[in-house]
Amino acid sequence: MNRLLFSFFSMISILGSAQDYNKCSFGFNIGGHDGMHNTMHTTRLYQFTHYEVNARHMFNNRVGLKFDVGFDHFNFTDGHPATNALRFSVQPTFNLTDLLHMNDFTSRWGMLLHMGGGYATMWNKALIDGPKELFKAEEGSVDEMLQGIIGITPQFKVNERLSINGDISFMGNIRQNNGFDFEATPVQGGGFSGYYATATVGFSYYFGKAKTHADWTYTPRLSEEDLNRIAALEKQAKEAATKLGDDDKDGVINAVDQETNTPAGNMVDVTGKTIVPTPAPDLNTIDTDGDGFVDGKDECPTVKGTVKGCPEEHSPEKDAKTLIESGIYDVMFVKGSFYINNAYYGILDNVVAYMAAHPTQKIAVSGHADIEGGDAVNNKLSESRVNTVVEYLTKKGADKSRLVISYKGKKETKYAGNTLEVDAANRRVQFAIVR
Repeated sequence: MNRLLFSFFSMISILGSAQDYNKCSFGFNIGGHDGMHNTMHTTRLYQFTHYEVNARHMFNNRVGLKFDVGFDHFNFTDGHPATNALRFSVQPTFNLTDLLHMNDFTSRWGMLLHMGGGYATMWNKALIDGPKELFKAEEGSVDEMLQGIIGITPQFKVNERLSINGDISFMGNIRQNNGFDFEATPVQGGGFSGYYATATVGFSYYFGKAKTHADWTYTPRLSEEDLNRIAALEKQAKEAATKLGDDDKDGVINAVDQETNTPAGNMVDVTGKTIVPTPAPDLNTIDTDGDGFVDGKDECPTVKGTVKGCPEEHSPEKDAKTLIESGIYDVMFVKGSFYINNAYYGILDNVVAYMAAHPTQKIAVSGHADIEGGDAVNNKLSESRVNTVVEYLTKKGADKSRLVISYKGKKETKYAGNTLEVDAANRRVQFAIVR
């Protein structure tokens, strides 16, 4: 029998959590009793006639032992002389809060199951004379017996040191020779010869240096290996979120951003580095097209002409220069993206302002891609870039009917070659004045 009990408690201990928690508590309960048998007189459940003090030690967060002392005063409703009873018991206690995983849905409510047995004695000095001291019983004056107990204790955690509880317990007495009123016909022979139930309320106070008590400690359902794997996956997810983020809001993710603190508004290349404009040459000393007009005064610096350096009044070069003077440049995009970097919002606002200042002028808006990838992908990508830009312009007040929209895919690259810088310049939306 001892080996069986040892094996049982060892198994429960292994199932319990190995966390650091307090294991000891002190408790007190008060309440009433009812349902006595054998007796010819009755008591009331709602009278405070049952008292109990207990000390409990938990081996782990699932099982422990409770040592308790209980006192009953069977005060009968018809004035019959009261009977007193005293018990000492040892009761294995099971923490149903963790065993039933109640802590999956509540952190305050819990439940204990206790069962065990001990020594009990009962006497009624008003009815039967006998010795004045207990444990020196003579037949008929003091009734001594073994008592079996089973009960359930719902709990509510007030804080980490205190819980309040209710308890319903059933007591069965072995070799109880007298009725509870010492008047009912005595029960002869062995076995359970008397029983009653109690209902009480009380509290438990927890001792120890740890933060919480075993009653409120959760046993994870997953193994240690599973928990470590989950922790590793969570770490990887956080690292991935960091790499895919854009801390400096320059339109380039952290994983490829080589300049992690780009000032707000700076234009950047595909690696996240600030694009440093090339210093402008002295246009008053250069005549690119050799028409006698220096570039500083030539409105068409790449085409010979006699009218302010242009072959005619309106030329593409002149129109391009007009747009540049109005602060209108190409809008460039990250590879594979049609997201507008907020650094280009100022350029788009300049387009809206130019159209407002020239109410009859139409503007061509064309989308382009670099030479990487097939035509189908690049055509769709350049179309999406144009549509994103047009959507922004119309939201800002531009008349969509004055926008001539087209997308070229990779057919009309601005620069030849296949370097990172050339590809970045070719991924663009370009503006032109329509004549």
